[in-house]
Formats: sequence, structure tokens, C-alpha cells
Amino acid sequence: MKPATSYIIASTQRSGTHLLCSILRSTGIAGSPGEFFMSKAGETWEERWNAPSRAGFIERVFQDNTGTNGVFGAVVMWSYFERMLQMLQEVREYNRFSGAELLAELFNRPKYIWMRRRNRVEQAVSWSMACQTGVWAQKGGVTSQPCTTPNFDFKVIDEWCNRIAAHEASWANYFRENQIEPLVLYYEDIVASHRTAAERVLEFLALPLPHRMKIPAPAVEKQANEISAEWAASYRKLKSKQTSKLRQIVQRFRI
Repeated sequence: MKPATSYIIASTQRSGTHLLCSILRSTGIAGSPGEFFMSKAGETWEERWNAPSRAGFIERVFQDNTGTNGVFGAVVMWSYFERMLQMLQEVREYNRFSGAELLAELFNRPKYIWMRRRNRVEQAVSWSMACQTGVWAQKGGVTSQPCTTPNFDFKVIDEWCNRIAAHEASWANYFRENQIEPLVLYYEDIVASHRTAAERVLEFLALPLPHRMKIPAPAVEKQANEISAEWAASYRKLKSKQTSKLRQIVQRFRI
């Protein structure tokens, strides 16, 4: 069973994919998009989700998350993209394919939505907090209990900033090398207008907009708070000082 229409939300962590998926699910015609193909090193999908086989797991993902109109969507992060391709190639049906060709075969020529975030510092802060607290999404009306109180660490946030930049560059290379023109969406724009985001995606997928389509409040809430803003400000201040010192050192060597 392959979807009639499919899309891949290509992204990096903390870009707002939970929010986008919640909005798309609420339209009733964009399937039930989610992050189905994540795995850690040494872990398989059939082990993680107790499936009878890898091929069986893939079939179950399609069956459970494809809409009645044949639309399927999946979120894929660059951090495990190569691992995902490797695991798919181990399935006999797909072992003769690689890269974008493999995904074209598996998902029936999917369209790509590149979910990004303009403010990488805030994204890195969010990533750092999520790693420490264990809270990756905040459902509306539900109070999540963090596993620990997060602590500001400049080096950690700086590493996430660098990783985000590297993963973004890798997605850009993937699209360029495979001549793919993705729909680019930014988290900040989706927060500003949920309806506009939904309309852009449905138009991109060539799905007819339901008459007087209503977009209810997303099932997930924004997690940024005053602490997030304080961390972002502290990071920028320390980064500015670090950059200034490096510039002074370079200038001394040039003299």
C-alpha cells in the first residue's frame, strides 16, 4: 500500500514540526503526519515499535497514518536521515535504490516541505532546554513535568547553533543535488497565521481547500517563555564578546 499523495517535512529539531503537523491534521485532508522513521544508532524500527518486520512496520505506518483520500505525510530530521536511508535499503524491495530515488519509490514521488526557523539562537536554546527537561512538545491544557531544572550553558547552546547551521546546509545540498524545489515554511510565519500555513501546504500538494475550512487551535502550545528569552539574550551577549576577542587576536597577527 502506497499513498496516492505524499509529502516529507524536512527539518532540524526545534523548528516547529509538532505545530505544523497538528495544524495539518486538523484540516482532515492532509493525512496524519508525524515523525515515524526516527531511530538511534544500533536500534531498528521493528524493535522500537514492536513490529513483526521492517517491511511490516513501514506498511503499518502507511496504513495507520494515510488519510481516506490517500494523503500521507512524514517528518524527517537531518540528524537521522542517513540512518533512515540505510535502514530502508536493508529492505529487499528497496535495496537497489538510494537517496532521493529510494524515497521517491517508497513514498510514491513525495513533495518536500522544508520546515525552518529564522532565529537559530532561539532554536538552539529550545533544543538545549528540551534535552535537559525531556519535554519536546507541550500539549494544550496539559502540564508537562520536566525531569530536571534546565541550566544555561553557553558552550552547549553554541554547539546546537553550529549543528543547526550544518544540518540546514545539508538539507540545502540535498535539495540542490536532486533538483528538488521544496515549499519553504518558517516557524515564525506559522505562529503568526496557522490558516495561512495550512493553505500554503494544501495548495502545494494540489489538494482542494475545503469550503470555509476552519483551523482549530493547535493541539500543541508554544514552549518559549521568559527563561528562554533570558538564555537567548545571555548567549548573544557572550557570543558577541567572544567574537570581539577573536577579532582583536586576528588583528594583532596582521600587524
